[in-house]
Amino acid sequence: MEQPGWRDSRIRQTVARRSHAGVWRVAALRVAALIVLLTCGRMGGAQAQTVGSSSETTEAASETQQLAFFETHIRPVLVEYCYECHAAGAAAIKGGLQLDSRDGLLLGGDSGPALVVGQPAESLLISALRHETFEMPPQKRLSEETIHHFEQWIADGAVDPREAAVAARPRTEIDLAAGREFWAFRPIAAPEPPSIDDDWVKNDIDRFLVADWQAAGLQPAADATAMQLARRLYFVLIGLPPTPDQLQDFAAQYEVNPDVAVAELTDTLLQSPRFGERWGRHWLDVVRFAESSGGGRSLMFPHAWRFRDYVIQSFNNDKPFQQMVREQIAGDQLPATSDEQRDDQLVGSGYLVLGANNYEDQDKEGLRMDVVDEQITAIGETFLGQTLGCARCHDHKFDPIPTADYYALAGIFRSTRSLTPGNVSGYVTASLKTNFDAAALQAWEAEDQQLERRIKELTAAVGKASSSSPQRDIKAASLPGIIVDDDQAVLTGAWGSSEHSPPYIGSGYRHSNSPRTRQTAEYRALIPTDGEFVIRMSHNSQSSRTADLPVTIRHSRGVAMAHVNQQQPPNADGVFSELGKYYFDAGDEAVVTIHADQASAGYVIVDAVQFIPADQLATQAPAGTGSGTGSDPVSTPTSDVRSDAERAAMRAELAAQQEARKRHAKKKPELPQTMCVADEDAPADWHLHLRGDIRNLGPIVPRGFLQVVDNGDWNVSRPNIPPGTSGRLDLADWLASEQHPLTSRVYVNRIWQHAIGEGLVRTPDNFGSTGQRPTHPQLLDYLAWTFIHRHGWSTKQMLREICTSHAFRLSSDVAADVRLQDADNLHLARGFRRRLEAESLRDAILQVSGKLDLSCDGGLTIGEITTYDNEYDHVRFNSFHRSVYVPFLRNSMLEFFDVFDIANPNLVTGRRNVSTLPGQALFLMNSPWIADQSQLAAANFLAGSSGDQASSEPQITQVWLTIVGRAPTAEEMATTVSFLRESSEQPLDNWTAIFHALFCSLDFRYVD
Repeated sequence: MEQPGWRDSRIRQTVARRSHAGVWRVAALRVAALIVLLTCGRMGGAQAQTVGSSSETTEAASETQQLAFFETHIRPVLVEYCYECHAAGAAAIKGGLQLDSRDGLLLGGDSGPALVVGQPAESLLISALRHETFEMPPQKRLSEETIHHFEQWIADGAVDPREAAVAARPRTEIDLAAGREFWAFRPIAAPEPPSIDDDWVKNDIDRFLVADWQAAGLQPAADATAMQLARRLYFVLIGLPPTPDQLQDFAAQYEVNPDVAVAELTDTLLQSPRFGERWGRHWLDVVRFAESSGGGRSLMFPHAWRFRDYVIQSFNNDKPFQQMVREQIAGDQLPATSDEQRDDQLVGSGYLVLGANNYEDQDKEGLRMDVVDEQITAIGETFLGQTLGCARCHDHKFDPIPTADYYALAGIFRSTRSLTPGNVSGYVTASLKTNFDAAALQAWEAEDQQLERRIKELTAAVGKASSSSPQRDIKAASLPGIIVDDDQAVLTGAWGSSEHSPPYIGSGYRHSNSPRTRQTAEYRALIPTDGEFVIRMSHNSQSSRTADLPVTIRHSRGVAMAHVNQQQPPNADGVFSELGKYYFDAGDEAVVTIHADQASAGYVIVDAVQFIPADQLATQAPAGTGSGTGSDPVSTPTSDVRSDAERAAMRAELAAQQEARKRHAKKKPELPQTMCVADEDAPADWHLHLRGDIRNLGPIVPRGFLQVVDNGDWNVSRPNIPPGTSGRLDLADWLASEQHPLTSRVYVNRIWQHAIGEGLVRTPDNFGSTGQRPTHPQLLDYLAWTFIHRHGWSTKQMLREICTSHAFRLSSDVAADVRLQDADNLHLARGFRRRLEAESLRDAILQVSGKLDLSCDGGLTIGEITTYDNEYDHVRFNSFHRSVYVPFLRNSMLEFFDVFDIANPNLVTGRRNVSTLPGQALFLMNSPWIADQSQLAAANFLAGSSGDQASSEPQITQVWLTIVGRAPTAEEMATTVSFLRESSEQPLDNWTAIFHALFCSLDFRYVD
């Protein structure tokens, strides 16, 4: 199949002739040899340079994530299942083993150490949890997922903050007043930039840095070269490399006026649609975006792409970050002036349901609280830089966050509907009002209204013409509304069939067998119009029936529960028991589930379920079921008795019209759906969970926010939440307030990190006491204050100020003795040499090969899977769009992404790990995909050259500019010319090897 980027049929035919078998085995050896030759020169020197920032920072960020993992997945299990017998406060410590401290785990008990750090397979703790040696806990084996968490924790180093036994440490109350003195919780001031009179300074950012260098006795590095700076700007702002022409144009302009050149290129790139794709990906890292739930069995998120595209468009449109915060916390609650704005905000609220949750967990209360915990943890790290999840079981061990604050937030999110019920739970969705064919919908609605009018007329006529004789079986076609009979229901478990006790709908009814084991009956109906529908279930009554039958009704506003007493006669027309009145959006599916497995003693009868528009019910009497007054429809005569033939004809026409409307309903243009949340029907404050145990409830905590953030007149941690609301809108306003000390600090630090290479706070998701302090606290406050008051929460304006500073231009290449003066570059006196992220590497390779497809405006990238299934069966990784549009599944990551440290979507990832592993170089050298792209790049290159020009120095220079953004050194030029002239291979093979070698080079993978 022809692919975009191939210039003409000659190239396609040339490449198509080459077989992979055997060719790349030989080619790989030639590429390896060429790499050795090239890396003896300039590229070898590049390899010797280290990324001067950062092993310490990486370790700090990693340890913070591991601490959060311990607090989320390890400590709560130890507290709930182990402390009763294996803690200092236990009545008797069994087996001599204490599990309430790290030392206790390492020392172990009578049988030896409980764990071996880094070796879960050798750890007695894992063996006991698996019930292989000991059986711990003795009452039941923990879930496989929980055991896997312990294995992962031990493999990652068993990070554990518990320095002493819990009971041995005296409890101290959190001092909120003292906590407010911590740097992160202080109000944001407007620091005056230092007075620096120097032509070197381009803006106020430089003034803060120069003052710091003067105090430290440091000199700034020289400026990067024009081409280095251009490549830096391109990758920072749009994540793609500049072309040779773009490099040379910038270099020429830079030589004339560097300040103008930098400002104009910055403005151009900020306006590129590629900007949102680049900076949207940064934010997707933070909001733990993925298109599946992950875990042992993974639930696909076929609507998650809408949130991805929402983020990309928000950055392209430079939506104020303040508004983005409000939309992601409470987009479903915000007022809107148009359907477009309403939809955009609703999609934004999908942020809250993107997390990794075990939807098949049968402990539904536990699942609900796990979802709440995931939301609180994510919001804390995303917007506040605080590890709020550490306060689920106890007051935060390091920061001034009491457990009460955690449950003040938990009340808000327990009052938020994030899950839909079921054996396997689901996530909440809603219909959008834009981006569909409105004309087609209007035409459909007009035809539907015509069918509805005719059905109403026939229903009324049939009702008047009912026979005066009693009926045993009532025909479904004679009844108004939508009828789903028992033979159309999804039945689980063993059911018997009967016609013994009339009346019933259709040919009979079903009854439960005893015992009732996992018996349910599920009725589904596609609702054709907007409005309220009365839902009724038919059954007969006897004393042997159940007196309490639970029924759940899923409607467009949520899920409701009803209870039916089948010992009593039906309360509607002698045939039906009414389950309630519920609102439905047109095109939604109503689901009524009869839970025989949860009923009280007695047989359960299931027959038909009726969905009837509420406005019809008040004026109509169902055919064959009397007047609708509650009298017995079987024995009550009607006032208009007709012949059997007449009644049959009328009912036949009514049935035909009802069937026509059902068929028409299936043709309704589908309304687009999005992941979102909604408020629960009865929002309320919630209990504190003692020791984090969901079944050990403490006092009720009023809904609210973090008390430590209160300051002066801004004392809002316990707001007056309007009745009937969850409090999410109040939370969104609190987070987005100009007075909030954390939100803007955390976000501008993220901007600085991605623009400069490291954050002013190098633990971007942890501004607490276990995170790193800001290297330049006054500069951080200047950025936060300026971001709000000068730039109006504009990401692009903040970036422009950073990118046009002189500090942004500094070279990363300094002498070794200068580097040693500030090994981690804490004073920012030089630039950072940084490796490209996985997405930029892949996109750059595709751009060079001519395969990159920039036409993608977003859209679905995974199969429409709405139930648990194998992720691997439903992904399409063979896309040439930008990497941000590649399917992003928790269990099925693209191999390229895994190799080059893609963000972990199970966590808030403000700073990716940057590993340097032999496997990365081997992957680049041996990957068939890289080989394919190298060959395509070579074929395109040769198609634009002719004869000896393909090996001339200008052509070689063009290739170097294309891939590594600079001209080759004299030695690299000589090596390449010699390689081309001495090789006996075909030109395509030779140039394929050169492109492949350059793709493997450090100069390609790193930005100076």
